[in-house]
Amino acid sequence: MPSSSRSVETLESLATNVGRRYKTATKYFEAAEGEINERWAALVWPFIKGCNFETCVDLAAGHGRNTVKLLELPECKLVYCVEINQENVDFCSARFSDEPRVVCIKNNGVTVSGIPSQSVTMFYCFDSMVHFDSDIVRSYLAEIARMLAPREGRAFLHHSNYSANPGGDFYQNPHRRNFMSAELMKHYAAKEGLAVEKQQLLDWNWDGTNIDCFTLLRHGE
Repeated sequence: MPSSSRSVETLESLATNVGRRYKTATKYFEAAEGEINERWAALVWPFIKGCNFETCVDLAAGHGRNTVKLLELPECKLVYCVEINQENVDFCSARFSDEPRVVCIKNNGVTVSGIPSQSVTMFYCFDSMVHFDSDIVRSYLAEIARMLAPREGRAFLHHSNYSANPGGDFYQNPHRRNFMSAELMKHYAAKEGLAVEKQQLLDWNWDGTNIDCFTLLRHGE
């Protein structure tokens, strides 16, 4: 159950409102596919190298570009490819039909079922959580706390650090960033029994505003 006071139905509606924009976003996914190697090398890998990638979750996987990068890691034995849109689940199921290490899961945009507790060594979400409502972020933090392996487990979250328009339409914000911040991430994580191992602000808008943040989480002490 979500930790927010909002109902599951309300959060699912918010998640659907974000996810529907990426049901048939073929041009977006093609462009993102062309950028992933550069972004991985320059941004993602320097931040997450040294983590355990044996059992991964790729949340909001889209067409699977991040799943591909996780599968390239020699220690990776399993990737749960999680998506709210059935269209994208179908795409990934076809794309990885010959890859026994991939399990595709459709979720409700708020929680994740079908993944055993304390089994995940890397919960990964790049270039998607930046659009999530902050209550949905916290709901996923509760799920992360359930799924992460006690010692080796880490969660890599690329989330918004934009807090200039509280209560406003995220679609009108720079790069469609939802209301969230690095400080809120620390606060919510602690509420769910997680601890921030490190954070890195990102100037995604190229104007010094640092509208994005990378956070690496583990279980709290």
